[in-house]
Amino acid sequence: MRDIAFYIKDKRGNLCQLPRNANEKWILDKAVGATLRLSNQKNGWKNVCIHQHATGDKLVCPVKALARIYCSIRKHTSDPDCLLSSYWDSKGIKRNVTHRHISNGLKLAATALNYPVTRGIDIDKIDTHSLRAGGANALSLAGYNETQIQKMGRWRGQTFKEYISDQLANTSKGMSKAMSKTFKFVCISGGILNDITTQTINTAYN
Repeated sequence: MRDIAFYIKDKRGNLCQLPRNANEKWILDKAVGATLRLSNQKNGWKNVCIHQHATGDKLVCPVKALARIYCSIRKHTSDPDCLLSSYWDSKGIKRNVTHRHISNGLKLAATALNYPVTRGIDIDKIDTHSLRAGGANALSLAGYNETQIQKMGRWRGQTFKEYISDQLANTSKGMSKAMSKTFKFVCISGGILNDITTQTINTAYN
């Protein structure tokens, strides 16, 4: 809990951090950004901060999702070291969301959306890593460059490129047409091996 900060915009449009005891309504309805410090992460840097902007969607928004979790936990405890994975069941017993819960949830959602038919993805291939792979692919298809994707995913090396699937139809969109175009070019190393002046001096290039 201590690793989360929510932000609103002032009258000038500048980001201002909300106090940790801010009213729930301000956090849920007014926050336009949130910063989360990741103390440990596989394939990434430790103790890095990632900032997310609100999407404007009431449901599909990382800021609102984090705000709902934060406010829910705050109703049960004021412990600043309480994990974000914490929740309380109907009997008031504290429990934690595990990777298995997330995996099962993803598989259930993919099954409900008929992914094998609508997306060509087998349910068995969907797991927690699908979130990172899906995020990397979504950013790539949206036009973000490799540096931006690497920074957002907090990847230390180039392993994130393995997530960007070349099997997506969008990835190869327009490539067939581009490859069928005729280009008049000259291999510049050829001039070193052979005299190609006669063949190229009167040729038009584009």
